[in-house]
Amino acid sequence: LYGRLVPKLKTGRQFSQIQINRLKRLGIVETDPDKLTEEEIKKFVRLNIDPETITWQRVMDTNDRFLRKITIGQSPTEKGHTRECQFDISVASEIMAVLALTTSLADMRERLGRMVIASDTSGNPVTAEDLGVSGA
Repeated sequence: LYGRLVPKLKTGRQFSQIQINRLKRLGIVETDPDKLTEEEIKKFVRLNIDPETITWQRVMDTNDRFLRKITIGQSPTEKGHTRECQFDISVASEIMAVLALTTSLADMRERLGRMVIASDTSGNPVTAEDLGVSGA
């Protein structure tokens, strides 16, 4: 997994800015990908998201009472990882609040990156930046 997140190029391995930010949040001071210990690599690559704590809801632009509670992950390819979630209307999403409050593109990226989407198994928050989607 580490090899896919930080591939070895002709110039060597390099962390992206999002990955460097994650290292800082984890308390890892080393920024050379080749010098991380096995423990630091394990800490870096595994988010260990607790499925019961996922707060991220699906959104659409209309309200539909039948979509207030749905069960996802029922396909055989999901390997039994089902959970109950819901749809919210788009204007109620945290992303819409960020779009309303942001003052610049950099501010928007920072605010989107700080959104907590779940907790890990130790109770620490997992953010959109941890997933690497804050600039998407």
